Amino acid sequence: MDSNIFKHPFVPFISVLLITTLVALLNIPVMYTLWQYSFDDGTYSHAYLIPVIVVYLFYAITKSEQVNFRKCLSKPALLLFLLSAYFLFITSTAQISLLYWLATILLVCSAINFVFNSNFKIIFSSLYFIFLIPLWGVLTIPLQSISVVAVNALMGLTTIPVYVEQQFVQIPSGTFEIAGGCSGLRYLLTSLAISSLYCFLYFRTIKNIAIFILVAIFGALLTNWLRIVGLIIIGHQTEMTSPLMEDHNMFGWYLYAPFMLLLFIFGGRLADKEGAININKVNTNTSPVNKPNWPLTTVLLCVLLFSSTSLQLSSTTTPKMRTIETTVQPMIYNFSHLQIITDNALITHLEYSFNGRNLESKPTFFANSFIPENWHVISANTNNENQELIVKNGDKTAKIIVSYQISGSKFGSSSKFKLERLKRAAIGINETKLHWQFQLQ
Repeated sequence: MDSNIFKHPFVPFISVLLITTLVALLNIPVMYTLWQYSFDDGTYSHAYLIPVIVVYLFYAITKSEQVNFRKCLSKPALLLFLLSAYFLFITSTAQISLLYWLATILLVCSAINFVFNSNFKIIFSSLYFIFLIPLWGVLTIPLQSISVVAVNALMGLTTIPVYVEQQFVQIPSGTFEIAGGCSGLRYLLTSLAISSLYCFLYFRTIKNIAIFILVAIFGALLTNWLRIVGLIIIGHQTEMTSPLMEDHNMFGWYLYAPFMLLLFIFGGRLADKEGAININKVNTNTSPVNKPNWPLTTVLLCVLLFSSTSLQLSSTTTPKMRTIETTVQPMIYNFSHLQIITDNALITHLEYSFNGRNLESKPTFFANSFIPENWHVISANTNNENQELIVKNGDKTAKIIVSYQISGSKFGSSSKFKLERLKRAAIGINETKLHWQFQLQ
């Protein structure tokens, strides 16, 4: 096709947007879970900015003529693209949230690099979506521990009597808990996203990149520590009556905004020293006509359709829990069928089935609770085929036996069960069961 429309200099930019949009539309179930656990989560409130930043990045590198269609098939690019598509198929079939989020990002990146000549700037721009994924929660506990130590040290510089035990800070006016939300993760993520973008646009040397990112990380953590110390001092001075004691998130952003301004000033001076050239500078050299390669485009569409979760799964992932008429029961969501095997005064045995047609229809759904209401765990033990929980409610004691099942095999460990799900997903098996048995002692 030699239509003039394909000779426009921004055809590559528009094509990248179309590829990204197509991946999203063909994987609506995945997008829905991202909306629930990323965009709709306060820790990842920066998520709304990430797509806008990615669009800008591709606009900038397209303007500098660094996004060019491939003229012929690249076997490594094709292999990576096929592996990414298959990885998404396996992880979505196995319903492993973190893995199918990563697989989707890899699919976007490999799809773009399959159609366009690969370079670092295209890869970076594609992988920038990583800041959307709620995988950073693993840092919460370490950051929380660091915050406790830092706050204890900073409070030692004040005259306020302080006693710190675990994550609790006690002062004469009351007690503060440095909970997971006080770990500083949201400020760290924002700093990482912004500093990596700034480095991509303005720095060329590894030394300046390392310095700038380290300053951004330390500043984010310091901002959080000062926020906590500030809240403790305000709570002490106001006898815990300040409105900030109820809603203190905005207080942190008030501290973080000046830091970001100082960070950009610092970054500007680093860039001036190394004579960094802005990526927005347009290449004035005459370049060859940049047109799509239609055979590659056809392969792209076929592979994306093959890996589509929209065509395989339901996009509705709203947690649903149905109550049943039994003596006692756990809180299990999104099951497709329930069989009551035994239900009497001493033993209740329930078998939950999950058809796998919904990404959250699984025994390991995070909101599932094996403990009935008003009961609490006093001991737990896990073996190969099940996990045993001793629970208590007043003077009553009971044993709960739980096991995960797939293809006739039972597991007591959720991690071993997930690994088996990945193995079975490779051949398209995703129906699972959950066995729950309650024995009154």
